[in-house]
Amino acid sequence: MRRPTRTSIVPPRLASLPAARAQLEYSSRSIVFSGDGERLLRAWGSPERPWVLAVEPGGARWTVEAWGAGPRTARAAARSLFSLDHPLEEFYRLVRADPVLRGTERRFRGLRLPRDANVYEALLHSIVGQQISVAAANAIKRRLLDGLGVSLDADGVSVPCVPPPSRILAAGAEGLRPFGLSAAKARALVELAHWVRDGAPSSGELARRPLSAACAELESLRGVGRWTAENALLRGVGRTDVFVAGDLGLRVALARFGALTRDAPEEQVRAWGDRWYPGWGSYATLYLWRKLVAERSTPDPRASTAPPPSANAATVR
Repeated sequence: MRRPTRTSIVPPRLASLPAARAQLEYSSRSIVFSGDGERLLRAWGSPERPWVLAVEPGGARWTVEAWGAGPRTARAAARSLFSLDHPLEEFYRLVRADPVLRGTERRFRGLRLPRDANVYEALLHSIVGQQISVAAANAIKRRLLDGLGVSLDADGVSVPCVPPPSRILAAGAEGLRPFGLSAAKARALVELAHWVRDGAPSSGELARRPLSAACAELESLRGVGRWTAENALLRGVGRTDVFVAGDLGLRVALARFGALTRDAPEEQVRAWGDRWYPGWGSYATLYLWRKLVAERSTPDPRASTAPPPSANAATVR
């Protein structure tokens, strides 16, 4: 068995792992825990050539291992996975001025954006999750991973990878339908695979473009509207400036916490994010989702029938 690269990173002061493991719920779709549950493993790298990253948080230095990458690449991947280079203090200064999220900088101290390995993976997840519940989306993803995904072995642990573009193209739209995808979503995944194969912009390129231009690039793809593009830029690129104003869970949160009515126009929701969190809309989105989940046990007439966070109202074209 190939021996892993071993190295370490020093996390910033504001980093919640491992004290708040429950906060990983927003990245757990591909994370595997091993041993005593402290070490987590995640497929990383390019869509066609993934490798395994392992991170064991603890104390002032976190252990990082990689099967298929060198120390420098492994350290960068670990920092990207948990967005460790985002200056969270700047976001918390905005939180303390906002009556909606004030207090979450203490309650969820150190919670950072969990990343996907690349924008292809983030788009695949977002397309599958459109207009259906989280539970239904997860069931389809499990079938896709079982049928077309790649499983990598690391220390005897099987780490799942999303189906690479080559396997999506080999299956074709009709071959994707048995996994539970609609015809429109199947065609969208095939076009996504072509886009990657033909030279899609890198995450770095999408991070450097103005937000409107980055969204426009992704929205040029079949089945990708504003909601899907913004989720992919948040998760697959790690931008801090994406307020996902069309997300139903976010709207429910804003209504529940007294900021806006649930039926407020998307432009009004976006304006709220721009006003309170310029440059930090992604974290406002994440903390609103997290606060809503944490307080879900308290009934509220404005949100009791709401879909779970990230249920989507976007249209697949």
